[in-house]
Amino acid sequence: MYRDILVLFVLALALSACANTEKSKTTELPKQHYPVGASVAGTDPLVRISPLSSESFEGGGWNAGRLYATYHPGYDESLPKNFRFTQFQGPHSFVAERNITRLGNYSARLHWKHGNPAKWNRDPNKLDNEDRKAMLHGSNASSITATVWHGFSVYFPSDGTELSDSQDPLFFQLHGAPDTTKEGKEPGRNPPLALTITNKGFDVGYGWDARKFAKDTGGQGRNKFTVPLDISKYKDRWVDFVIQVRANPFAEKGFIKMWIDGKQVASRINIQLGYNDDKGLYPSWGWYQTGKNAERDSDMILYLDEIRHVEHLDADYYDVAPGYFAK
Repeated sequence: MYRDILVLFVLALALSACANTEKSKTTELPKQHYPVGASVAGTDPLVRISPLSSESFEGGGWNAGRLYATYHPGYDESLPKNFRFTQFQGPHSFVAERNITRLGNYSARLHWKHGNPAKWNRDPNKLDNEDRKAMLHGSNASSITATVWHGFSVYFPSDGTELSDSQDPLFFQLHGAPDTTKEGKEPGRNPPLALTITNKGFDVGYGWDARKFAKDTGGQGRNKFTVPLDISKYKDRWVDFVIQVRANPFAEKGFIKMWIDGKQVASRINIQLGYNDDKGLYPSWGWYQTGKNAERDSDMILYLDEIRHVEHLDADYYDVAPGYFAK
């Protein structure tokens, strides 16, 4: 039924919901809006394309292809390996949540602790990458120019997402896998796509680097745009995100399209995005306290559910959108 619903077209110049800080050459397409998935499953579900990564935490935990860093709360080796790896600040970072769920019996409660965040991993006097995170990582795209759909739902509790005007913690990203060549191993770099929450809405940063090998972490270029919202209206409830991304680190042939609760809030085309790596980009969900965000004076908590990550020529919004859809 839903695949045949009329798509609502609005002129892109009316996209007043987005404050664009990009160059004027970036074009906006007409917006497309869709229904929100139900929170209770029915008996005749829509058939979806098989995902690269998916997880609804109905097993009460998670499993991954590789265990990374020191802490693995929620790990259950009997479950399917739906993640590549995880990065958790400490034993508190993951709990299978029963009371706050988008669909089904469980969600993931992801918790980052303030105070002395460096004490958890390796050197207690050094803030390691894992000390900044409560994060799960999915599968790589097939190539560095792939078009991929991502869907997930997040619940931001008010008391777990208190922000100053200068704070912008990350809760979703697409990342590159650094290459190892005869010139050496590339360092970890800024994520080619970063979705962050602020007091003014959601920021989307993106970057690119066409070089096959680079020793710096910033890439060759970076841009950002803002989806301005009354953020208080997006707390203490489930918020559904769908993001379609075409990567291209070589030319302005990529794009980012994003929907929140079924409404398209961004359409940025003719952009460079991604890195010239051997492997395609992979998604990450959960808290990442970048930069001075780790100096905050309160904990951060979010709930995560209904993860889907699809790469297919026939894929569309409904293949990844959170919630239940009938045929």
